[in-house]
Amino acid sequence: MSQQNNEATTRAFYDRVLSGDAEGAIAELMTPDVVWDNPLPDPIPYGGSFEGAAGAGRYLGLIFGTLDIESFEIDEIIAAGDRVVVLGHETARTLKTDRRYSGQWVHVLRFRDGRIQHVREYNDTAEMLSAFE
Repeated sequence: MSQQNNEATTRAFYDRVLSGDAEGAIAELMTPDVVWDNPLPDPIPYGGSFEGAAGAGRYLGLIFGTLDIESFEIDEIIAAGDRVVVLGHETARTLKTDRRYSGQWVHVLRFRDGRIQHVREYNDTAEMLSAFE
């Protein structure tokens, strides 16, 4: 699969998830054995490794059940072979503490047969923790 197709799939994935169609995005744009890794410290409740389509759905459900995402912006997408690196930033309010955080993030996606097979997130955890504690 070409780098351009992987970039287009990446954009489509984020667009669909942010527009409320996470289930469709997972079913159509991720492999059934997808793995989503986001190592985060306690007390952030959506850290860990989530396997399969059900795990990806559980992960996104935890995020949308924990946060009011006020802005989520992609700054740059870099595609190389079967990898896509997405640089962005977000502002969110935690529903539990009603505190906001703003931070940058990096997502590294690996593709197999034109679908997302692995996601690894790198977040500004210090900034996030300030809103959760």
